[in-house]
Amino acid sequence: MQEYKENDELELYDTVIEGLFINHREKSICFQILKPISRMDRDNGFTYLVKRGTLKFESVIYATIPYGFKWDERSEFYRSAVIDNSKVIGQIPVKVKENKDIKHFYLGIDYGEDYKEIDIVCTNYYLSLEEQEFILHDDFDWLYVE
Repeated sequence: MQEYKENDELELYDTVIEGLFINHREKSICFQILKPISRMDRDNGFTYLVKRGTLKFESVIYATIPYGFKWDERSEFYRSAVIDNSKVIGQIPVKVKENKDIKHFYLGIDYGEDYKEIDIVCTNYYLSLEEQEFILHDDFDWLYVE
């Protein structure tokens, strides 16, 4: 396993994925997310204080999206890495990456029982969060089967 697969450089651990949008015309991949800001301990466990946000990759050159969906599990980020030089970048034709500042983004996603890895090579990305914070479990019971 490559060493970067144990990193969480984008600090996405336990960030819930609400939606995934791929725009072929714009060559973008966008995740709508609920990012933990802090942990809140409770009598019967814990939950998170979260902010709604967007993680967007622009000018995508290459992507593997083995994304899954399971009705009784929530999808959440587990690991992330930003790599300047990798085997994935090395496989892209020179003409495609010529005169571009590209990066390889590795995302590990936990589906409860399954773990998937996503590779995205692009020139730009951003993570934006809304100002409002709220308690994950109280406002989003759809994430849990009780």
